[in-house]
Amino acid sequence: MKRAILFPAAISLTLVPITLASAVPYGSPSSTNQRASASLNGSEGEKVSFGKGCFGRTDIPHESHHVPLTVNVEAITECQNQEVYVTTTISRHGWWIFPDTKSVSAKGFQKVSVNVALPCKWRKGQPPVLYVAKSTHRDSVGEYAPTGRVAEIRC
Repeated sequence: MKRAILFPAAISLTLVPITLASAVPYGSPSSTNQRASASLNGSEGEKVSFGKGCFGRTDIPHESHHVPLTVNVEAITECQNQEVYVTTTISRHGWWIFPDTKSVSAKGFQKVSVNVALPCKWRKGQPPVLYVAKSTHRDSVGEYAPTGRVAEIRC
C-alpha cells in the first residue's frame, strides 16, 4: 500500500522543479524567447531574397482589422514563372513552455500569400502578450528562406 502511494508522489515531486523552472509569466519573455526573437525584429514588409528572382516576406503580427479579438499575420512568397510554397506559423507565448500555435501552408504560381490568426488572450491590466510569426518560403527547385517577426500586443 505504501509503495503504491510513494511512487506517484515521488514522480510528481521530481516534475515540479522542471515545470516551475520553465514557467514564464505573461509579459516577461524568458531569455530563450528574447534570444530567439532578437533575429525576428524588423519592419513590416521587409523582403528576403532567395533562389533566382524569389522573395519572401512575413509581416509583423497585429490586431486584425476584419475579425475582432484576433491577432493575425500575413506572409507572401514570390518567384517569377515557377510554383511557390509558403508555410507560416503564429505562436502566442504565455505561462508555460508550450505556446499556443497555428500553422497554414499554401502553394501557387508566381505569388502566394497566407494569413494565419490566433484569438487574442490579453486582458485589461495585464502586460502585452508576445506573438511570434515564422515562415518558410520555397521555390519549385528547392531553394528556400526563413522569415519571421515578433510583436507584443494588447488587443
